[in-house]
Amino acid sequence: MKIYAHRGASGNNPEMTRLAYQVAIEEGADGFECDVRLSKDGEIVCFHDATTKRIAGKKLRVSRSSLKELRSVCELMTLNELLELAISAKKDLLIETKHPNIFGGRIEQKVLELLKTKSTHISDAGIEVIVMSFSSFAIGRVKSKWNFCKVTKYYLSARLSKRKVLALNIGLVTRYPSLVKKLQDRGSRILVWTVNEDSEFESCKALKVDGMITNFPKSARSHG
Repeated sequence: MKIYAHRGASGNNPEMTRLAYQVAIEEGADGFECDVRLSKDGEIVCFHDATTKRIAGKKLRVSRSSLKELRSVCELMTLNELLELAISAKKDLLIETKHPNIFGGRIEQKVLELLKTKSTHISDAGIEVIVMSFSSFAIGRVKSKWNFCKVTKYYLSARLSKRKVLALNIGLVTRYPSLVKKLQDRGSRILVWTVNEDSEFESCKALKVDGMITNFPKSARSHG
């Protein structure tokens, strides 16, 4: 079972900062998870929210601000910087594209362009990079071009999905524990997010999920 650091080791560090990912390496994470958006000047930035208000206290809309402007109010990484770190540290990477956004499918286009330029380095490092989204339209844009994963928190969405990799919400897995084996039996790999409590770590271990996405990789690792 792989352990992915959700926005880095974000339980005790500022999310999606270089520090959070460096700590994740030290804590034994197998991989990183991040969310990405496009800045006004077309940079792929690792940022969850549509604005900087929660993180910085000052509100800038990510899509209406340049990378320089965003970095003037908060610390953040570009996807290129995080990908370079993942390659050098030999850590898998989960990239969730955020929707809705004003750029639509351009976010997937830009991510795929970046991954294509780094594909040899990714292969040489022996790591797996997966593009994720709640949006079926986004997944459709990635399908056949790169490894992808559908993210869902709904039972029917999971049961009816034909995807080879699915990321399920921990609440869904807790409510329907038999769902994991059903999906695995038909050939799907199951990742679970966001797993942060001891009881959740143990449940995922007992259910033999393929990966846990957690804010606390050290705690997850201690549960095996």
